[in-house]
Amino acid sequence: KDNVTLSSFDRQSSPFALASIEAMLFRLPWNNWQLSLMAMGTDAEYLDRSISIDREQNAAVSGEFAYFIGRGWKSLSTLQYVFINQVMDVSTTYGASDPQQVLGHSLAFKQGAHKDVGPWWTEFQFSASRDWFRQPLDDSWQAGPRLALGRYYGNGSEVSLSYQASLLMYDSREETDRAGTPLPGTHLRYLPQTVELSWQQSLDARRRWRNLLGLSFESSEDNGSGYYDYDQYRIAEAVRCRTDNWELSLQAAAAYYDFPNQAVSLTDPRARHRTSVRVALRGERKLSKHWRAYAAYDYERSLSNLDADRYEANTVSGGVIFAF
Repeated sequence: KDNVTLSSFDRQSSPFALASIEAMLFRLPWNNWQLSLMAMGTDAEYLDRSISIDREQNAAVSGEFAYFIGRGWKSLSTLQYVFINQVMDVSTTYGASDPQQVLGHSLAFKQGAHKDVGPWWTEFQFSASRDWFRQPLDDSWQAGPRLALGRYYGNGSEVSLSYQASLLMYDSREETDRAGTPLPGTHLRYLPQTVELSWQQSLDARRRWRNLLGLSFESSEDNGSGYYDYDQYRIAEAVRCRTDNWELSLQAAAAYYDFPNQAVSLTDPRARHRTSVRVALRGERKLSKHWRAYAAYDYERSLSNLDADRYEANTVSGGVIFAF
């Protein structure tokens, strides 16, 4: 990886060794209920000890319980735990700041209901989560509803439209004035709202080729001066081809962020804006019943009229996978 810390001015590169594990357990529908459990973890050890960080780690455990009520209704309950130790760009919610090595935990619960009516389906979900982070990030609560409407068609294809609102409440972060100066005695809150259109299409009868397109708009407002308000416009595309021995995938996403109340600097009154781009290529080759080999390339770039927001990173990796 040629920019481990996603820095705009001090690029640090290093080879790394990556180990990961995934486990899945499914209980097929029986007596009107179904259970799925999933767990994953990754550990990336950077081999150049002269750089400022030595590793990045992620782990997640998730369980989903589904109960089939009848007449097309299904109840969905999900509990998820996430551990993260990773360099991340947090400038969207923390204002103009360099990427941080985020260390923390998250616990989330989701309760929803799904209804199938012929080719149409609808789903309602309410989620609540608690995040614990190491400073300079702050602990927070988040909760809100999500409503989705979709239609199945053709060869395992579907299109859906969803709306989500989620109130984000920080423990100790304070509101700010229009210059970004904290206001003592206040508590910062966000209300992000997202509308997303998703289209999944099987491109051939055997479903070897699959396409996924997503378009979304997100608007977030804070409860203070509006310094942290932003609008996000995002497009994401993923194409996958799977044969008996090969699996190839291409993923690309671009997002534009507009911050109407954040100036570039004290001497530059222009409103801050930022564009993020990410492209990922991956290929897997089956070697035997249990063994596969893979190669991957990941490109990430941030463009902005604020110097601190700009960075570029390239990651190349390859290895073997054992599955049973």
